[in-house]
Amino acid sequence: MLHLHRRKATHRWGVNALAVAALAAWGLLSQPAPPAHAAEPGVEPAAVTRTLPPGGTATIAKVVHTPTVPPKPDIVLLADTTGSMGSAIANVKVNAADIVTAVSGAQSGAQFAAANYRDAGDAVPFAVDQGLTADPALVQAGVNAWTAGGGGDFAEDGLNALYQLATGAVTFRPDGTRIVVIFGDAPSHEPSNGHTRAEVIAALQAADVRVVAVNVGAGGGLNQGGQIKAVTDATDGVFLDNVPAGEVSDAILAGIQAIEVTVTPSADCDDPLSLSLSPASRTVTSGDDAAFSETVEVDGGAAGGTYHCEVDFLIDGTSRGYVQTLTVHVPGLSVYDVQVNEGAGSVDFTVTLSVPAPFPVSVSYATTTGSAGAADYTAKSGVLTFAPNETLKTVTVPIADDAVDELNETFKLGLSSPSGAGLTDPSGEATIVDNDRDGAFTCSATALNLAGQLAAQANPANSPCVDATAAGPDNTFNAGLVTVKTTGLSASTDLTPDSQSATPAAGDKAVATSAAGSTKITVAGLVTIEVGYINATASATCATGPGGLVPQFAGSSTITNLKINGATVTVGSGPVTIPLVVGSLKLNSTTTTATGVTQQALVLDTLLTDLVIGEAKAGVTGTPTHPAGTPCRA
Repeated sequence: MLHLHRRKATHRWGVNALAVAALAAWGLLSQPAPPAHAAEPGVEPAAVTRTLPPGGTATIAKVVHTPTVPPKPDIVLLADTTGSMGSAIANVKVNAADIVTAVSGAQSGAQFAAANYRDAGDAVPFAVDQGLTADPALVQAGVNAWTAGGGGDFAEDGLNALYQLATGAVTFRPDGTRIVVIFGDAPSHEPSNGHTRAEVIAALQAADVRVVAVNVGAGGGLNQGGQIKAVTDATDGVFLDNVPAGEVSDAILAGIQAIEVTVTPSADCDDPLSLSLSPASRTVTSGDDAAFSETVEVDGGAAGGTYHCEVDFLIDGTSRGYVQTLTVHVPGLSVYDVQVNEGAGSVDFTVTLSVPAPFPVSVSYATTTGSAGAADYTAKSGVLTFAPNETLKTVTVPIADDAVDELNETFKLGLSSPSGAGLTDPSGEATIVDNDRDGAFTCSATALNLAGQLAAQANPANSPCVDATAAGPDNTFNAGLVTVKTTGLSASTDLTPDSQSATPAAGDKAVATSAAGSTKITVAGLVTIEVGYINATASATCATGPGGLVPQFAGSSTITNLKINGATVTVGSGPVTIPLVVGSLKLNSTTTTATGVTQQALVLDTLLTDLVIGEAKAGVTGTPTHPAGTPCRA
């Protein structure tokens, strides 16, 4: 009866489809074999994504589909070539190509070698006929070199052959699956060429070589005294018993495909993830599935973010690319900075979850003062709760709109005590952009000023500019040797817009206007000046300039019907200075500075007394917060 022996097997049959077919051909399967899986070798699922809270866990079922032939096999075909083995050798020669084709079809990186042994007394008790190669023709040539002959007694020298192969007779690849397939019909001497069974087993184990043994024919043969089965058991190999000589090649293939593989997960995880797998490893026949239960846990103090684990399911301790990637999203709570105009009435803080969570998430919030104090906003605190799959919440905080020019002010909204998520950005800052102007318009208008005697003066305070009007009665004014008789005195100031709380705009302005009707001026009986009409205007206007709105200043005046001592004098709109025996007469004078303009229509300058008729002023001034500011900017 044929037996497949695997050291750790817990069931009778675990071979793959090709091995089952070979065994069925011998009529040695009493029950139908389990169906082979159709999946490609590898881990399933190969990529997993989970969303977990800090402290959360998830368990994932994993299946590793092992290859039908152990990965990257280096297979040495070791034949007993003593005289009784002619039929078995002939069978392998005929079918060697089929063995190579079947194994290489499952593992394209397979390599093969051919070696033979006889008895210790033979001329060549052991020889390597072909070193490891992937060339089928060379493998066939190595097998074809076998001839049956020699063998002085029943026992041969198989243990020595195994020892030689384990200790360098062939050069195995460092990352290959090393398999020696020995077939024969007689046991080995013990010791064999000086090597005991224990020494041979130790050498095979040290070289990580697995032995598949095919006992040709009935009786103890290759396994007399349990010899070869002790070797296959110790090397996680396979023992096939009672194989007819004409079926040795099928048995070789079945044995290769019945080699067990041990699948061991090796995990590498980002902090703050930890991963455990159950069982720690699993041994199955090549081609069978190895199932694992994988549990990932997130540290309780994890911040929000995306973390990864990579699990390499090693086959017999070597990476074969059966890698599973695990992505864990820990929802992260963030509150964003925001900027708002002081006049908006409130500020909205946006609080977000980095990814939708399939579970509720909550977090506490509270405002804290910065440069903005209690008078600038209404303190607020509470708890936000995100329903499953919600990612956005809003916290609205009322803010005050005052009329004080000030620097931009800030306060914060902080997040704390999250449940179901980590904190990614727990503090958001609100910047309240002051909407008050960085300055004010100035304006004033005076119809007449004789040595400090004022008539028809609008907005005498000048700063700030306000809407105002003033009128003076027809009157005669005296100061020293100067007498002024005038009619129709008036003055006005106008601010646009009247309310300066609005955001500055092009066209905002201050205008001052003063006027006088018919006027007669006499000085010491020497000079008489007669004027029909006097008007002066000054303005400060916000206009587009470098970097934004800037104030522009303008002044103009009008004088009509001017006579001096009865002689008519023509006056245009430009400035004119007329010398007099008592001083000088200045007309249409415009004085502009960096902060304003003064327009004087008529100025009589004498040694003892000055007279100004038709004066208008307009300009800008800063605030304590912005001393160099203007009302054209906020």
